[in-house]
Amino acid sequence: MTPDKEFRRFAQSYRRYNLIQARVATALANKIPHSNYPRIIDLGCGSGGFFHAYQHPFVSYLAIDIAPEMIAIHPTQEGVETMVGDFNDPALFRELKKREFDLLVSSSALQWSQNLDWTLAQIANLKRPVALALFTSGTFAELHKIAGISSPIRSRDETIRLLQKHFNLTIDILYYRLYFRDTLSMLRYIKRSGVSGGVRQLSVTQTRHILTYYPLSYLQFEVVTAVGK
Repeated sequence: MTPDKEFRRFAQSYRRYNLIQARVATALANKIPHSNYPRIIDLGCGSGGFFHAYQHPFVSYLAIDIAPEMIAIHPTQEGVETMVGDFNDPALFRELKKREFDLLVSSSALQWSQNLDWTLAQIANLKRPVALALFTSGTFAELHKIAGISSPIRSRDETIRLLQKHFNLTIDILYYRLYFRDTLSMLRYIKRSGVSGGVRQLSVTQTRHILTYYPLSYLQFEVVTAVGK
């Protein structure tokens, strides 16, 4: 199942499970300099994690997501516009070139870009300040090791290399742990949180192996944040 289909499937439960994405959004919002950004574009907005975390006034806020089900539950108020759009699609960036805005943000979404180099190049061509947060392959590292699978997302070093190729940024690496009462609860969280994106479904054998041998009471998360222009 592709990431967009997974997000559509679990849109209604997403807000109950996206604990780490909410923490990432808050961390990213706090790293943005206290400048005046009255017009914001949020790329891969989900159910509104960054919108809730951003505490500064704005005139316009364009929230974009590939999943209509996510757009449907994004907060609405004066100045907020929502749009269904895919950051893998050139048509989206042609539309964004027509828009007047001051800051482009993307929190916990761009790791699912089919071609991150291309997507970052399109964002850079918009020539506006950016604030980006991407999960990297250190996320679920122990789980992937136990299951004998590779991460579906890029490594920390590859992500940083691509970011630095297109922008002049301040980069930080964030690490999180999320604890669970048992491994079954952990697997249920992964399925519904949107962090796995549905790219690689575990087989029954792999799931049983994890339930038996996973040695930790927590999941690991690794995130790269990048703020600049």
